[in-house]
Amino acid sequence: MTLKNKYDEVMKNIEVTDEMRDRILNNIRKLDLEKTSKRTLPFPQFKKVLSIAACFAILIVGSVIVHNTFNLPSEPPVQIIPDIVSYHSAAELSDALGFAVKEIKELPFEIESVKYTSFWGELAEIEYAGSDNTAIFRMASGDKDVSGYYDEFTSVESLKISSYDVTIKGSDGQYLLAVWQSNGYSYSVQFIEPVSQQVMLDTIQNIK
Repeated sequence: MTLKNKYDEVMKNIEVTDEMRDRILNNIRKLDLEKTSKRTLPFPQFKKVLSIAACFAILIVGSVIVHNTFNLPSEPPVQIIPDIVSYHSAAELSDALGFAVKEIKELPFEIESVKYTSFWGELAEIEYAGSDNTAIFRMASGDKDVSGYYDEFTSVESLKISSYDVTIKGSDGQYLLAVWQSNGYSYSVQFIEPVSQQVMLDTIQNIK
């Protein structure tokens, strides 16, 4: 059997029906990337969901290729992944979003890598990764919580830093998250590993 015949034999067994495609799309629509009943997805889980959505996108693209190969009618492409773009610096990120994105100038651990990301052309995220911890800074125009993290915490405190109120959240006197608003922008800082109150406050004061 020639390679072409083997290919034809395999392709006979491939069938991507309208029902299969609709089921894939419905499963993606059910993924709530912004908010569940109690919380929106934390940063790591959010990225995991995007990976799942990407897999679904590959399946749909595959079905389109099969249709085109055999000159079958196809549907218009569906945008699965939100507009998420990576940049090389805070300056590039600022130019893309249209506002000056601040940065954390000093952290209590050695930084090994920094990622600059724009979400939907509205929200800036800078991830500072190190061997001991990771800090994620977010900034967007408006007065809504941009952290994407809505777990229940046992330690919640409201503190005054400069001219704005900051809410820090964690458990047992250790903190993972800080959120605040200032001059028309919303901010958040999240640590993957909990830190002391003083470290959280020092981090916020080093955002410039």
